[in-house]
Amino acid sequence: MRIGLLGSLEVVSGGTVVWVGGARLRALLVRLALDPGRVVGVAALSEALSPAGGPKDPAHAVQSLVSRLRQALPETVPVESVIGGYRLDVSADSFDVHRFEALAREGRHALRAGQAELASRLLRQALAL
Repeated sequence: MRIGLLGSLEVVSGGTVVWVGGARLRALLVRLALDPGRVVGVAALSEALSPAGGPKDPAHAVQSLVSRLRQALPETVPVESVIGGYRLDVSADSFDVHRFEALAREGRHALRAGQAELASRLLRQALAL
């Protein structure tokens, strides 16, 4: 499973592109993806979905959107309900943005260690994302 956040949002599961329709559903997925495997509180999700102030009952609005997101995503992308919020239970390696950060970090370390060829390869892989 792979979720692309750099550029257009793209979810790929089993080689098939999964369409996540609607700006609010995509915003919810992106916000959860920024903290993979960690609980994101309802307040943070509500702020991401409605930065200018949202509905009177943000917990209910987020719950409704999470339900719709679960229907849109394959079972391999579990959105878990936990006390105080929700968690996207996938590894950080599933997201291009996290792979980019890891490759860039490794490339910088290789460069500082005098391994220019390795640094070049790692940084090119990061930029390709």
